[in-house]
Amino acid sequence: MKNNLIGHGFVAPEMIEEKEYVFGASLSLPSEIIIDNGDWCSFLPKEERQSRREFDTYGCTIYNTLQAIEILENKLFGRKEDYSERFIYIKSGTRPPGNNPHIIGEHIRKIGLVPEVMLAFSEEIDSLEKYADSNSIKLFMEKVAEEWLKDNLFGHEWVFNGFEQRDAKTKNELLREELRRSPIGVSVVGWRENNGIYYKLEGEQDNHWTDLVAYENGYPIIYDSYEPFLKKLDKNYDFGFAKRYRVSKTFRKQSFFGGIKKYFYESIM
Repeated sequence: MKNNLIGHGFVAPEMIEEKEYVFGASLSLPSEIIIDNGDWCSFLPKEERQSRREFDTYGCTIYNTLQAIEILENKLFGRKEDYSERFIYIKSGTRPPGNNPHIIGEHIRKIGLVPEVMLAFSEEIDSLEKYADSNSIKLFMEKVAEEWLKDNLFGHEWVFNGFEQRDAKTKNELLREELRRSPIGVSVVGWRENNGIYYKLEGEQDNHWTDLVAYENGYPIIYDSYEPFLKKLDKNYDFGFAKRYRVSKTFRKQSFFGGIKKYFYESIM
């Protein structure tokens, strides 16, 4: 049994504002079924840790939101993208103790993304100060992010939130249904484990944001930014907050983002 909590960066919203998209409300995302059985495990991106031995970024809301986008793009467009978490971390002003996943979603929706190779979590970054240095962002990166927005439409909505009165069984039934539409960002207690099953004590406050990617024989399967990256949760895990994501293409005639990304990759090879 492991009870040493490792999971940092989820800051619960103080309220859900009327302008925020919520499942089943007047403001909500289009509802296309993408994978009927809700299993996204065949489309997972490469494993990425939000921490190093020297420090933790407290950036789980960024790492696991980008991870969900990368999973969606792999399934929808056959693109195995790897986006820069540092770019959104710096642009959103994220610092310990972390951030609200809605704020992160809005920054992505409004400013766009850049490839990991342009602003990587490289080996020489051995402190949070280096990781979060705003001087690392150059003007050309912001231009590339703007081009991403011209190619892509990103949306996010609450599936449920911590201000609602729903039991764990009802939440898991809803999550199982919504997994047919996207990987789901979920808040958890990171991490309590017993015999390979991760669990949460009654009344505990969530401190970590991660991705629900499947159910296996009733067990929620998580793809995470801490090792082990794949985790099996208790069947009655009581998730506090959950978000669904949506990515679609604008299908403009010429994609500058794709061209500049190809040029940048080739120039460093």
